[in-house]
Amino acid sequence: MKYIFRVLLFNVFIFALIGCKSTVTIAELNTLKEVVENQNFKFVANSATPMAIAGVRGLESLLPVGSNLANINLIGNPNYLIIKNDSLKFYMPYFGERRMGGAYRTSNNGLSYHGVIKNLDMEFNAKKNSYQINCKINESQENLVLTLTMYANKSASLRVISSHRNAINYTGNWQTE
Repeated sequence: MKYIFRVLLFNVFIFALIGCKSTVTIAELNTLKEVVENQNFKFVANSATPMAIAGVRGLESLLPVGSNLANINLIGNPNYLIIKNDSLKFYMPYFGERRMGGAYRTSNNGLSYHGVIKNLDMEFNAKKNSYQINCKINESQENLVLTLTMYANKSASLRVISSHRNAINYTGNWQTE
């Protein structure tokens, strides 16, 4: 009796795992492929996840409402990454620690770039039904590596690695531009 119960429980568990797999419609997948291949989309972040550092303890009161040190709410905070043809417009607020010296600015302390894309790599992951878009930006004061992962359900994540600051991740949604 115990053996039959265990086999039955195992089968239920396997079917539950199979049923949890998210499905993507062909139309959603085709929309994602078309938008990425035409290089005509916009990413807007809902939250930022900075690298954990001990030097910011006690600064929680300076963060936006509904935020903590591990997850910062960006709703209502202007941010974007727009790729249109061969140009990139990018501005993301930055929450983290600067590792190397740089100019102290009283405004526009976020991560930003407006210009032509020189190093763009797009790769489709059939297993995850997603696109990973890598871009390298070389500025006079700072170099950035952007990794944008776009999913068919219009969610996306952006990882920014900087030559002068700690890495930061953003999560949000993409749309056609």
